[in-house]
Amino acid sequence: MNKKIFLPILLFTSLVFAAFAKKPKQAVSSDYPKSIVALSPSAAEILFTIGAGEQVSAVSEFTDFPEAAKAKPVVGGFDGKTLSLETIMSFKPDLVYITEGMHNFLIATLEANGIAYYVSKGDSIASVETEILEVGKITGHEKEAAKVVDGMEKKLKKAEASAHKSGAKSGAGDAAVKVYWEVWNAPYMSAGATSFINDVIKAAGGENIFADLPDAYPMVSEESIISRQPAVILIPASTGMAADAVGLRNGWADIPAVKGSRVFVVDDNVYTRPGPRVADVVLELSELLK
Repeated sequence: MNKKIFLPILLFTSLVFAAFAKKPKQAVSSDYPKSIVALSPSAAEILFTIGAGEQVSAVSEFTDFPEAAKAKPVVGGFDGKTLSLETIMSFKPDLVYITEGMHNFLIATLEANGIAYYVSKGDSIASVETEILEVGKITGHEKEAAKVVDGMEKKLKKAEASAHKSGAKSGAGDAAVKVYWEVWNAPYMSAGATSFINDVIKAAGGENIFADLPDAYPMVSEESIISRQPAVILIPASTGMAADAVGLRNGWADIPAVKGSRVFVVDDNVYTRPGPRVADVVLELSELLK
């Protein structure tokens, strides 16, 4: 299991918590968490999507979906460097929703204060679906969470069918479309095998040209990008670069993606977020890859 729920003091007596809860030391509560602090945009999105929005007391910066989540108080930046522990504690949370690696420094304090926390990994589509189901159990929205995941699965299957159909029409069978995801261009950085976006590209019927690199977001050379001849190039909107500007780079004009006008600027705020909308992203990307 990629995520864990730790309850050093609080006991949620509902049986659905059995797989996630540590035995309580003192206080006992039969209620689901009433004051949740969500420390990432994806955490807030998951909570609101499964119907637990009213249980959210505060969120982190850059939380922008759904609209109701934007109205919640902000405890600081989700990267951990600008988080205010004092502000987090002021909301008297009975659950803090953190991200593995980024928020590990909070664990000792949370445990010392008997505050439950859930650790999100979100490194693949499957882990996101598992997380949604687990958080649904923890918050008392198990049925709603199951419905969300079911809807995601339907979209993912539709995307898979679309990718196979497109391959059959082109005579390529199940051959995947070679995709280059540009994280940044000074220096060049892309997505490796362990990145979330690598899983998204694969689910959409594409092949990440740097899937052979083990790092999540490795620096790559311009020469290696050109030599791998991507058929589709995805540029995050946050870079501010226009699609037609890519072809102006030295040596890029002959890349299949540039020659075929298949350079797309996409909303990386959605594409890279490990939340419920990832299924919509996969479906959208599967259409771009046709």
